[in-house]
Amino acid sequence: MTVAAVAVAAVVVGGFVASRQTPQSQAGAAAQLVTPSQTAAALEFTGPKVVPIDVRKLPVGAAPQVTYLRDRTVYGGAGTPVRVPGSIEIDAVARLHDAVLTIQLKTVRSAALVILDASGKQIEQVPGVDSVVTSTDGQAAAYASGGRYAPEEHVGGTVYYRRSATGAVKQLAQRSVYDLRVLGVTNDTVYFQASDDLTGPWNFYRWQVDQPKPTRISTVRSPIAVSGDGTLVAGLASQNDSGMCTTLMTIATGSQRWRSCQYQLTRFSPGNTFTIGIPAGSDPYGDLENVALDPKTGNQLRKWTGPSLRDARPEDGDHVVLAWHDKPVPGSRSALVRCTVSSGKCELATPPASGTLLLGS
Repeated sequence: MTVAAVAVAAVVVGGFVASRQTPQSQAGAAAQLVTPSQTAAALEFTGPKVVPIDVRKLPVGAAPQVTYLRDRTVYGGAGTPVRVPGSIEIDAVARLHDAVLTIQLKTVRSAALVILDASGKQIEQVPGVDSVVTSTDGQAAAYASGGRYAPEEHVGGTVYYRRSATGAVKQLAQRSVYDLRVLGVTNDTVYFQASDDLTGPWNFYRWQVDQPKPTRISTVRSPIAVSGDGTLVAGLASQNDSGMCTTLMTIATGSQRWRSCQYQLTRFSPGNTFTIGIPAGSDPYGDLENVALDPKTGNQLRKWTGPSLRDARPEDGDHVVLAWHDKPVPGSRSALVRCTVSSGKCELATPPASGTLLLGS
């Protein structure tokens, strides 16, 4: 996983200028966003199970509501576009209210969190930070310094929590761990992973930020994704010929809902109406398919295919934004594509272009 993370950090990906039109479906009607309270069972599923994405034939929709980076400008989320100054590589972006949080890499051994206000002015820089997440509502952020890209050279780290870009910060030191990384934050709770040694597996921790110590959830091993409401977690379970199998578990009880050796889970939609899956043994230069799975049953709700799909973020309870690339190589052209889970239909959220393209938190 560490080697793959370094490879992904080195990928140069595509670019765009945001469109601000009303979202349109393939039939021309405005695409309606779905509230988190809706469940997969409440949605009416129509259309083909497998949907090839051909950006040349897609209608133009609204700009993404999720946070994303095009070249060195952060779009989406609660604030206006913010230009990130400088030329240091940007590895991750997030929105906390109207502020922008970026992880910047001089090298894989020299990461830092740089926080910018709505005008792009630097508020703070925190050396060593190499992972960041924000809550679904954008009201809280968690980040960590944990040697994510060079764990063999880094022991211990710190988890941080804050509710504003300029307010108080709570810290949790973790001294004798490796590969520390934040996975999720909801209300005043942070979820993170860390390993006792370099060989793994990762342990799963829940930190109530008013407490001096975290709680280890021993029923979950090698966590990789946590739902926005903090009720579900996906963890790597066992090795097969294609890669690692993934289990979906309920955090409160530690019970397993289902397991997949075909897909690795990466994200949960608001309200847990679907979870995004990528092929086991995913390629850092993109996959030929992404799927939406039912968190209750593991059944496939929809599959989208393309020449190179490199990332995806749920936009609401029925829409996902995919980072589409025209080739599985560095320097490819790219676009953000919005697809509806219940119908499978897709539209362009940004036009195809060259340059860096990165989905954020």
